[in-house]
Amino acid sequence: MRIEQEIFAHYAIDEKKLLGYGFQPEKMHLVYAKDLPGTNFRITVTYDRTISGRITDLETQEDYFNFRLETARGYSAEIRQQFCDLLLDIREKCCKNQYFRTEQGRRIYDYIFETYGTIPEFLWPNIPSYAAFRRQEGKKWYAVIGSVPRYKVDPASASVQDVEVMNLKVDQDKIDALLKKPGLYPAFHMNKKCWVSVILDDTLSDTMLQAMVSESYERI
Repeated sequence: MRIEQEIFAHYAIDEKKLLGYGFQPEKMHLVYAKDLPGTNFRITVTYDRTISGRITDLETQEDYFNFRLETARGYSAEIRQQFCDLLLDIREKCCKNQYFRTEQGRRIYDYIFETYGTIPEFLWPNIPSYAAFRRQEGKKWYAVIGSVPRYKVDPASASVQDVEVMNLKVDQDKIDALLKKPGLYPAFHMNKKCWVSVILDDTLSDTMLQAMVSESYERI
């Protein structure tokens, strides 16, 4: 994963704040440039729906790539750190945390945080959209939210479009009845005997979803 993708994952960028930060319109983009003190390098950050950055050697006018190596050491590591620090500063001052892609996903996260104080943990670098919610005591999962092609969750669908899904633990004796409700499906990548998947598209009401989150929390 590129440095920019890692830093700005789950964040919404406010263009007005970028302009206030010092980004300048350039054709169809917004651009910010900063010379690194004590070096011949310049960082240029471009916003065009997503953030991208480059480092240029001002003497040769060539791009410097060594800072992108995860194994960077010495001088390259220092340049990498300055690049990361700038992007983190832009994120802090110009972005809003937006962990989940759907409105219902964001609302249920607000409920979880307000009720249990749990924040999402993105534990899997290869699937960065997947977040686990764990109880403080025992660190056991009581919910997982992630994006997956719809057909992998809904057996009646052939759609490859991603949907946001929440996995929750339920009473085994109630699974058959729950799976008859619209919006509920056999658990994706979890034990189907005691977990179910909910597609977060408002088919299931927030009230019922909150009740299911509370039950899952108590069952762990």
